[in-house]
Amino acid sequence: MARRRPPIDNADARPGLFAGLHWGRLAFWLFTGIVLMVGSLFAWHLTEEFLIKDDRFRVAEAEELAGQSPNLVVEGVHYASASQVRHVFAQDFGRSLYLVPLQARREQLLAIDWVQDAAVSKVWPDTVRVTIHEREPVAFVRLSAMHSPDGIAKLALIDRYGHILRPRVAAKFTLPVISGLKENESVEGRRARVMRATALLREIGPLGAQVSEVDASDPNNLVVAEHVGNEVVNLMLGEENYAERLRNFLANYSEIKEKRPDATTLDLRVDGVITAVGDKKFER
Repeated sequence: MARRRPPIDNADARPGLFAGLHWGRLAFWLFTGIVLMVGSLFAWHLTEEFLIKDDRFRVAEAEELAGQSPNLVVEGVHYASASQVRHVFAQDFGRSLYLVPLQARREQLLAIDWVQDAAVSKVWPDTVRVTIHEREPVAFVRLSAMHSPDGIAKLALIDRYGHILRPRVAAKFTLPVISGLKENESVEGRRARVMRATALLREIGPLGAQVSEVDASDPNNLVVAEHVGNEVVNLMLGEENYAERLRNFLANYSEIKEKRPDATTLDLRVDGVITAVGDKKFER
C-alpha cells in the first residue's frame, strides 16, 4: 500500500507576498504624489508668470503730471493728503496687480497722520481699491513756539488719542483750544492731557460757552480761560468738580471783581473757596 505524502503548507510564504504587495502599493502612491506635486508646482509657476506678465493685470501708470492712476480708487479722504496716499502706491504703477503687497501698503498708509485705519484690496483684473478712515479732531492744539522754525506758536488739530493733525485742505472746525501739549512728547502723554481736557469740557457742558482755552500743562490742575464781560480770567480748576467750581466762580464774580479788579488768575481747587493767586481768599 502506497504511503500518502503530507500536504505542503504555504503559510510561511504568505507574509512575504503581502509585504511585497504593501511596498509596491506604497511606492506607487509615493511616485504618484511626487508627480502631482511637481505638476502642481509647474502649473502654479506658469499661472504666476501669466499673472505677472500679462498686460491685462497691469496697474496703469499715473497720468502725466497729475500723478493719478485711473486704476487706483481712493475713498474716504477729506482732510488727509491725497498726494501722500497716492505716493504710497507709486512703485506699483506700471506692474501687475498680483505683485501689490497689500499688508505692506496698509502699514504705509497708517503712517500718514490723518489715517486712523485703512483697507487695501485688489479688484481684478487691474485695480487697487483703498478705503481710508480718517482721525476725528476733538480740539485745536497750540504748539510751542520753541519747536517752530519761525519761532511763532502754531495751531494744529489733535484727536482723542493724542495724534497731532495738520489739515492739507481748507476746512472750518468749531472746536475748543487745548494748550500745554508738546509736539515732541510721547503720544501717550498727549493722549492723557487731551482726555482730561475733553472730560472737563463734557462736565461743564453749556458753562463752557465762554471758555476759550484749556491749559493741560498739568493734567492734575487744569486751567481754563474764561471770558467774563470784556475780560479773560484764568481759573485753576484742579482735577475734579469742574462744573460746581465754575458755577461758584460765576455766582461770586461781581464781588471778586469789586474787591480785586486786577486779579487775572483765580484758584478754585478748594471747593467753596476762591483765591486770587498770591492774594486773599473769597469764600462762598
